[in-house]
Amino acid sequence: MTDFKKLATVALTIMLVQGVLALLISSAASAQESLMITLDNDRDGLISLREATGHRTLLENFNKIDSNEDGYISLDELEASQISKG
Repeated sequence: MTDFKKLATVALTIMLVQGVLALLISSAASAQESLMITLDNDRDGLISLREATGHRTLLENFNKIDSNEDGYISLDELEASQISKG
């Protein structure tokens, strides 16, 4: 195999791996965003304790997920928690 073919194969492999990783990250973020949209009834970008009653796991872990202890779960906190709609 020529050096060019080896280099091209390595470059294509790297691009493929980057694409797969981007897709996985995008899917995870989409799950969190979907949960936020579903539960954020007042559309303020935050999930209150009252709004969390629509998701058992979220409600049970509310205080752990609310890392800044402001009484609301932001999208950043939700993404860090790895809790999804399912």
